[in-house]
Amino acid sequence: MGGWFAHPIFKNGDYPEVMKTRILERSLAAGLSKSRLPEFTESEKKRINGTFDFFGFNHYTTVLAYNLNYPAFLSSYDGDKGVATIADSSWPGSGSFWLKVTPFGFRRILNWLKEEYNNPPIYVTENGVSRRGDPELNDTDRIYYLRSYINEALKAAVQDKVDLRGYTVWSVMDNFEWFVGFAERFGVHFVNRSDPSLPRIPKALAKIYASIVHCNGFPDPAQGPHPCLQQPEDAASPVKTEVPFLGLLLGITEAQTALYVLFALLLLGVCSLVFLLYKYCKRSKQRETQPSQHDLSPMSSF
Repeated sequence: MGGWFAHPIFKNGDYPEVMKTRILERSLAAGLSKSRLPEFTESEKKRINGTFDFFGFNHYTTVLAYNLNYPAFLSSYDGDKGVATIADSSWPGSGSFWLKVTPFGFRRILNWLKEEYNNPPIYVTENGVSRRGDPELNDTDRIYYLRSYINEALKAAVQDKVDLRGYTVWSVMDNFEWFVGFAERFGVHFVNRSDPSLPRIPKALAKIYASIVHCNGFPDPAQGPHPCLQQPEDAASPVKTEVPFLGLLLGITEAQTALYVLFALLLLGVCSLVFLLYKYCKRSKQRETQPSQHDLSPMSSF
């Protein structure tokens, strides 16, 4: 996939030669008169080549690949690719069947991008690991994944001189993961979907990732508390969980409920006042229009 889309932009404006050759051979073998792969014109190549600001890269795992020749009549992505993939059974798993914990592959692919595309600025736009089953806030296995992968990224940047500009973990909170829905959770915050308010609860990984971001690395516990982990004196005070309301100290939820009740009572009082005013005006008008006894016509009695 990287060569398919990145090669025209980062290399020479055209598809890789191995891709063009293979698809042409398979197209001719299937009885076609030309390749199924469209060709760029020379003007298109010039227009496409170099049209980038950075290389956005999503990475989760590594696989082992081997040659697999499909019949020529199978005109598919897998058939044209001509390879199959497997995972080593000794690699730790995750909540996704396809995602094995292979941090060593992260450094290797970053170096491959450097060598293949002349070391472009790289931003890792997604990297993370999933869990299944009952929610577990103490996600030590995911902490291991994150530490290991970020360490490999640091090696690539510092030791191998890969132009790695940024890193983003996937994801901030548990969300809808394509066809598996909410079964696989990648978030550093757990979302309690049984609660209508959908509260976000930080997992253990959230604290670790926050310290990595804040310290721009991994403080060594053996050297004592690192200054980057010490809260400054002028830091903002924590969010209050109780608020004053009419002389009472209530929780935020209770205060909201009390405010709604007070508003409802106020609205009821206004409606009652309007109703009483209406009844008073109506009765006053009736009194004004009612004729007095002097105005009544005399009637004869028989």
